[in-house]
Amino acid sequence: MSVSELKKKPAKQWLKSASKDDLVITSKGQPIAVLLRIASASVESTRALVRSVRALQAQASLHQAAAGNGTAGFSMSDIDAEIAASRRARRRK
Repeated sequence: MSVSELKKKPAKQWLKSASKDDLVITSKGQPIAVLLRIASASVESTRALVRSVRALQAQASLHQAAAGNGTAGFSMSDIDAEIAASRRARRRK
């Protein structure tokens, strides 16, 4: 579902897709968000799981970047700086 479709009739579209597990939101054809159906009792555990997945993605991205540009010999302070930069960039989005 595109952002423009969601803006036009959000409740109607969400209820229409109620049988689906999740709903991918796109902007200009690119996925930007996922709406997940969760039980009210599992909100915090779902949020914790999403944070864990984001951390794993950041770690994989760092490994991939290190392998691709010869930075495999980073010191701990270099790694901490990269993580901080990644977090700042994510907050800006």
